[in-house]
Amino acid sequence: MAARIQVRKRRNLTAQDREAGWNAASAPAPLPTYDALRDSNLRQYFESRTIQKFLQNTGWIDKEGKIVDLDKFRGKLNIIEQEFKYAEKTEFWRLKEEEDMRRTIQVKRERALIEAKKLERARKIKEENRIRKGLISAVRNQPTAGMARLNIEPSSPGS
Repeated sequence: MAARIQVRKRRNLTAQDREAGWNAASAPAPLPTYDALRDSNLRQYFESRTIQKFLQNTGWIDKEGKIVDLDKFRGKLNIIEQEFKYAEKTEFWRLKEEEDMRRTIQVKRERALIEAKKLERARKIKEENRIRKGLISAVRNQPTAGMARLNIEPSSPGS
């Protein structure tokens, strides 16, 4: 039994010595890129109809089954994004202009309503003044007759 323990210790020592002698220092290198769509071992999987439809819907391949290179079409994507931003800005300013026009029309309507009320009030005041002047002139021209028509009795100076 003691012989077995010594053999194991010797084996452990040699394994530890080997590990101590291991040098993992190397120059930093980028990891190799992996593209599953171009992997020949996965070709049968990616050729199935359901996977083809999924890849088309997500934009990885085109209708012909060719792989879409995003770097190649990045310029097109940028142009589309810029067009969307421009369309959003244009829509924002159009809505703002439309809102300003509505507000302007509303203010004009309110001003016209106020002006109409002023004109109506002035017309009523003029009409009341005309009636008042007519009554005053009628009373002055015929004091007793005018008072009788208005059911006013003449007052005597001593009363």
